[in-house]
Amino acid sequence: MSAQRPGIAWARLSAGLLQGVILSMLYEASARKIWPATDGIIFALLIAVMGFVPTIIISGLGNLRPRTLLAWTGLAIVLCAGLAAYDIARDPVVLMTFAAQTNLPRIVPTATASLSLAAILFIAHTLIVSADTDRRLIASYLTHFAISWKHGVQAVLAVCFVSVLWGLLFLGAELFRLIRIEFFATLIRKQTFYIPVTALAFACAIHVTDVRANIVQGTRTLLLILLSWLLPVMALIAAAFVVTLAFTGLEPLWATRRAGSIMLIAAAALVFLINAAHQDGRIEERVAGVLRHAKVLAAVAIVPLVGLAGYALYLRLAQYGWTPARISALACVVVAACYAIGYVIAAVRGGATMQALENTNYITALVIVGALLALRSPLADPARISVADQVHRLEAGQVSVDHFDFSFLRFRAGRFGTEALERLAGNAQGPQAAAIAERATQTLRTKNPSQLLARAATPVTPDMLARNITVVQPSGAALPERFLQQDWKTMRFPYLLPLCLKSDAKCDAVLTDLDGDGQSEIILLNVPNGNGVVFKTGPDNRWDMVGTLTNSFCPGVRDALRAGRFEADSPAFKDLLVEGQRLRVTPVNSGCIPVRQAGPSPAIAPSPK
Repeated sequence: MSAQRPGIAWARLSAGLLQGVILSMLYEASARKIWPATDGIIFALLIAVMGFVPTIIISGLGNLRPRTLLAWTGLAIVLCAGLAAYDIARDPVVLMTFAAQTNLPRIVPTATASLSLAAILFIAHTLIVSADTDRRLIASYLTHFAISWKHGVQAVLAVCFVSVLWGLLFLGAELFRLIRIEFFATLIRKQTFYIPVTALAFACAIHVTDVRANIVQGTRTLLLILLSWLLPVMALIAAAFVVTLAFTGLEPLWATRRAGSIMLIAAAALVFLINAAHQDGRIEERVAGVLRHAKVLAAVAIVPLVGLAGYALYLRLAQYGWTPARISALACVVVAACYAIGYVIAAVRGGATMQALENTNYITALVIVGALLALRSPLADPARISVADQVHRLEAGQVSVDHFDFSFLRFRAGRFGTEALERLAGNAQGPQAAAIAERATQTLRTKNPSQLLARAATPVTPDMLARNITVVQPSGAALPERFLQQDWKTMRFPYLLPLCLKSDAKCDAVLTDLDGDGQSEIILLNVPNGNGVVFKTGPDNRWDMVGTLTNSFCPGVRDALRAGRFEADSPAFKDLLVEGQRLRVTPVNSGCIPVRQAGPSPAIAPSPK
């Protein structure tokens, strides 16, 4: 079957339009809260199936034999439905941030699940199309290379086409608005219009790029040539980094707490650029010598990068155990290790040609699919594994109750965390069993993380305030006793309060008369940086927060305040009083820009109350 046949175009456009119409109907059901949006699992699998499977059909038409396309479509439906349903089952609610809101049932797959499913389907589709093209189970590397890059370039060009289309539609809407016609602007914002149009445009772009294969091939060739000349740069950087480690040691690396992820990203960049230079393996004789040697250098440099990333992960696991992020990191290390081992073997056996990396790419593609399927299924669900490990460490006494992250179980581990909390509340084991049961019971009663943080927070006492707040101006002054004794938990807008009034944190204080009434206000500034907050005493001798101090975070301001180099100044524009409301002019250049004054302003020396 050929993509040039007239019927293929109509079939692809029909599939795209049908996809858009069904997705629009699902959106409408979600907005109106009617079935199937009332059933999270059913709705999620419908979204996943309609979001991915029509694209597979559109791409497969003309490129796959009918029976192959039918079988692959059926398998894709099972994959999409199964992974989407499990994603809802493992984490059935959407966590709301504020206490006034109620957690909502989850009806769409998470972003992580959607991206994982997209990667699985892309790799699988490429392998299946390649095999069907060559009429054998494992296609040649030449076919794999051509089809994988074709699909990737097609996707990028389709996204660009859809983006330009919508830019033109919005431009058209603005043109009609010039003559006060809002119909077009209103139309393109309706989901019954923009969802089908987007899906139809994407299908059209896939078809055009499939028929005009020279467009894709030309774009791919130009892109690979440009990228291949970045390989020597990245290879030298990676090699220099590895050599420098011999002189600096590993301590600076571990101090960053993000060394593992950065080294894995660097290894991924090297893998990508090696393949950009290698291409389909047939142009080796035309590749410049510098690129051939850069491939070998990059292949060798990947090994220590991946080894150090794995060692960093091992150290974190030994200290703190498994978490979902570390399980995902382990999967990345395994995939990177497959590339590292395969590429260095290819360099040793084949020299600068590195022909053996082609087998590594195929095997690692299967490893990636297997790892993603395991992580997004019950087989190796990161939440399930990490909950079991963390609870074991807690009950074994390896982690104290005060240092254990109960919030993770309640809000970031899905149903596995909730089930673990319920078990701990009723049947905790180990030397801390009573304390564990009490904290688990308290955690189950919380509705959102802020409630849990509030319960776990260290109470702020007057002695703590006196110890944590340093009066920097005037020198030798002290905070009023009533300020220290006040209960700050009842203050309005608690999120604006400096940290030292809510927890065991440090602040600087400046006492000065800002309104000219003869009484000093208090300016508190978080240490080491942040905006200042101003407090004033009222007629009842209670201190109230009156506002924040704009631009107090700017360079040099903190040092000048500590040294007493400041003055009170009248605003450039007077306020307007309108119907009992005060209207204040806020300059548009209110950032960290020096203010030019027409004349000197009287300085008000800081003085203690």
